[in-house]
Amino acid sequence: MSSQDFESKIENEFRIVRRLLALAVIEGKSKGQQIQLLSDAGMERQEIAHLVGTTVGTVSVEVSNLKKRRSKETRGRRT
Repeated sequence: MSSQDFESKIENEFRIVRRLLALAVIEGKSKGQQIQLLSDAGMERQEIAHLVGTTVGTVSVEVSNLKKRRSKETRGRRT
């Protein structure tokens, strides 16, 4: 097995483990909570949509709404 094949195999295994962990974390939560958790974890919107079972557009709207709510919550407070 070449070094490149080995690296590709490791990357694929890592993707599988990452997806399984993400699915375990979001299990039993609402779609909004799922999107928030995965977004906060740094996942791309396309991957979030696939894991949650929705569209990229829906994820984008939810992430935008989360940012707005957080901005309103922190407005007036010192950080």
